[in-house]
Amino acid sequence: MSHTETVKIKDGTGFRIINMSDFKVGQHELCEGEKLLTEPAELNGLVASEQFDLVALDLAKTKEQLATAQSELIAFKNDIAAMQARIDELQPAIKKLTAAEVKAAKAAEEAAKAEQPKE
Repeated sequence: MSHTETVKIKDGTGFRIINMSDFKVGQHELCEGEKLLTEPAELNGLVASEQFDLVALDLAKTKEQLATAQSELIAFKNDIAAMQARIDELQPAIKKLTAAEVKAAKAAEEAAKAEQPKE
């Protein structure tokens, strides 16, 4: 079993633990004493370039995922058979009545109407 690095972040008046890989600068705030493995060194208020490299890498991965998803969507939109197959898959199965079943249903409906008392 592989070991996943975690960090404690502030959550209201308490804290919660998240995977270090899920930590987002600007969105999460580390609890006192917590450090990221790739945390930049203090340089008089400047951020180390390694932090920018991590953000740039994350952005590049995200752009790659977006491009892949867009390509798949375009391919799906251009494949009418695939779209129809997905529609068929999502629609509930509708039983088609046979001619005999339709005839029996009509007869039952007419019988119900005939049984209703007339005023």
